[in-house]
Amino acid sequence: MHVVTDTHPWVWFLTGNSRLSPRANAALADSSNLIIIPSIVMMEIRYLYQHKRITLSFEETLQKVESCANILIFPLDISVVTLSPTSLDIHDAIIVGTALQSSEELGQPSSLITIDKAITESRLVPIIW
Repeated sequence: MHVVTDTHPWVWFLTGNSRLSPRANAALADSSNLIIIPSIVMMEIRYLYQHKRITLSFEETLQKVESCANILIFPLDISVVTLSPTSLDIHDAIIVGTALQSSEELGQPSSLITIDKAITESRLVPIIW
């Protein structure tokens, strides 16, 4: 299975935070799943850490990504921009656009791990929570 992760679920997974749902945790912990991280998620982690809103640093996150064979950082490119819905705020749109583009590019559906209400209610991609 391919799963795209939103920022907070990824941070919560890496820090063992109980706010992550059991279903989302299982999807992220399953080494047979391809975990797709939108590049904007990495940027948000860097920003949140620098502004002392999370304790997980960008460097720690990058180290985890680089040490796991089943994690892919997905770039923000014109194909993601083209598929990003204008009905969502820019960060959410890029994450949804990444899920849509990764599905197309990798040839199988990608589910999105998120608790975000606007993304969930958009019904643009399958949600895991």
